Amino acid sequence: MKRALLSAVLVAAACNTTTSPAAIGEFTSPTGMAATGAADRDVLFIANTGRDSLRALQLCNAPLSTDGGVASTDSCPPKDNGQFVPAPIRLFPATIETGDRPLRVAGVRLERADRSGAGVALVAGADSTVAVVDARALVDARSNPGVKSVTLPPVNVGAQTIDVVAANPMAAGLDVETATPAGGIATAFVATVTDLVVLGMSLDTAGLAQTPSIRARCTLSPVVPTKLAVTPSGDQVFVADGAGDGVVAIATSSISSAGGPCTMVRIGAGGRSVRFISLSPHWYETVQVGGAPQQVDHPAGELLMMVLKPLDQTTPGMDLDPGGVLFAETGTRSIVPIPPFGLQQTGQEPMQPLALPGPGLILEGTFLRAVPPRTSPVPPDLQPCALAPCTPLYVGQPSSSPTQLFNLLAAVTSTDGATYFIDVPRRRFVNRNAYAVADDSSLLPTVDRAPAFSPVTVGAPVLTITSALEPGVAHTSSWFAVWHSPIPGLERRGGTVRQAMAGGPLTFTVNQTDFKIWQDDPSIRFGVGDVVSFGAYSFAGDSSPGCQAVVNGETPYRFELTITGIGPEPNSGSTVPNTLTLAVLPDTPGATGFHPDCRIFAAAAEIRTGGAQPWLVLEGLNVKGRVQPDGTFVAHQRRFDYPRQAYSQSAPPLKANDVAFTFAITGNAPTSPKSGFSWAIGSGEFTVSYRDVFAVAGLATTVYAYSSPRIQNLLYSSITGSNEVLQADPSTLNSSAIGVVAYR
Repeated sequence: MKRALLSAVLVAAACNTTTSPAAIGEFTSPTGMAATGAADRDVLFIANTGRDSLRALQLCNAPLSTDGGVASTDSCPPKDNGQFVPAPIRLFPATIETGDRPLRVAGVRLERADRSGAGVALVAGADSTVAVVDARALVDARSNPGVKSVTLPPVNVGAQTIDVVAANPMAAGLDVETATPAGGIATAFVATVTDLVVLGMSLDTAGLAQTPSIRARCTLSPVVPTKLAVTPSGDQVFVADGAGDGVVAIATSSISSAGGPCTMVRIGAGGRSVRFISLSPHWYETVQVGGAPQQVDHPAGELLMMVLKPLDQTTPGMDLDPGGVLFAETGTRSIVPIPPFGLQQTGQEPMQPLALPGPGLILEGTFLRAVPPRTSPVPPDLQPCALAPCTPLYVGQPSSSPTQLFNLLAAVTSTDGATYFIDVPRRRFVNRNAYAVADDSSLLPTVDRAPAFSPVTVGAPVLTITSALEPGVAHTSSWFAVWHSPIPGLERRGGTVRQAMAGGPLTFTVNQTDFKIWQDDPSIRFGVGDVVSFGAYSFAGDSSPGCQAVVNGETPYRFELTITGIGPEPNSGSTVPNTLTLAVLPDTPGATGFHPDCRIFAAAAEIRTGGAQPWLVLEGLNVKGRVQPDGTFVAHQRRFDYPRQAYSQSAPPLKANDVAFTFAITGNAPTSPKSGFSWAIGSGEFTVSYRDVFAVAGLATTVYAYSSPRIQNLLYSSITGSNEVLQADPSTLNSSAIGVVAYR
């Protein structure tokens, strides 16, 4: 119902999709998602935030036969699979009203005595209540006119809700969510702005869902919660701290019905605040023991994914911090080390955040179900895989075997509208180039646009990149090296120019400016030797003929005056350095200098680099530094990935080794200020991802991993910025028959 098929939405190699139909209004700002069971199917609830409601997508969940066929006993009609629960007018999907701006959804899986599903969806929004939607009633309402309502009374948790999660057990041997048996009580957790609340969910003797009860609560202060994650057993819940360091872990047994402060154990993130978290599923790997392969089983919840908040760095010259993804080991409560060291190996440098090589920021993430090793097909895993890795992902390389197998995968969404994949044990994005050949030769970053000097000048200097570009450090970015460049923040400054004695130096005072900020900046290093060029002049109390000549006769930016001193305004009593001392410019046989016969005038100035380091280097709009007097420059960048096939323990990718590349400028000095070089670097990363390339607005938020006894792995991404939800099968991203489905 109302879905579009997108083929080959594998953006790794800039593949295109087929043209999608126009949006038809099913979604307005979709966000949170979660699935639960209902009768003979699952129902995926999607928060339609812009319309204060949910949409419900039906997914048949009975196992297929080992040959991929539908069993004759399966009562879920194929025509319902992948379709929205319809409204009374069946051309439209049902709208389930839940209150003010639903943002997060949790699916609580419950089971009736006949083993059929009777789950509920819990919804957190912008108020202090948790909405409750009966999934079984929603499905039954299509054929049972006796069902009058699909919602239960909301639960008031006392403060604005932030998130809600459910602790659903995992089916042994399948590693998919299963239901709490009839008569049991399922557990869910709600984070409010102040508290962590424990809810109990159950069915009555007739198999009907009951309003959740508040079983316990505790106070989270000083933690500012942004997201919850819970182990399948419900024994432990993790709370992302949006104001403090990292995440806190809370044992459910420590939460009392009497309230009180939460008993918390912190997992630090290097002093960084966290916006989103997710826990790993049960996963598998094969290690060599005595020369023989041996399977290692990793329990669910062993690894914690943390999506960091970007840092708000506005100081000129600071390298921007986009946040990114860290993985922590919950047993050791520490960030996992850099590769090639093991995830649980201690005493090594912790990994740096994984971030996108381009401009997008990572928003949320999830782990995919890890496919268990099997020697024979067992639904939903219809392809035998004797030893891990067994989780398939279509990578596209090499062409002879484009689907690769992984131990544990994660998916993350981005502000650019795409969903990307991470190879978790290797701590790297899944990169097509890593699989094109057997070594790292195709992983090298590239010079996408060679350094070129502008304006084109005979005898211009030459810029040469003098080192290899480092994978995972060299970003996709544009670079500039500018001769006598305007200093960011000082491009236009108005002030007063004074001359204490005829022919003597000038002083240029800029009120409400502290030049020490630019002097102390490690990249800009403003100082003596830099230059000032006046662009406009006006009277400041002296209209003598000499001042008339300056104000009415000077040409903007005709000359540059060298700065010989930086300090406070003379005789002001202030200690703030807001005054520049400027050398006058004498006449020469070929040019008129600047030595005004004017005691005081006002001017608007452009302050530029000069002296021994007249070149300013920028990555995009971000100042990276100044070229050394010998013309060399070392480009440091923040590591964003660990893309190599293998790293040496004797030379690991340490944080200190953040050199992206080096270059040298040789030849004649330019004659025109603000002339210089521009070039572009490619990261060498062709990350595996999917998106709707025709959705210009983009902004992917929630990504939800779905699996069932029928479905090995599906991913659902809320593309909030373009009012659609994308469904992707990681193993068949390239398939024109399946592709990526867009629900609009």
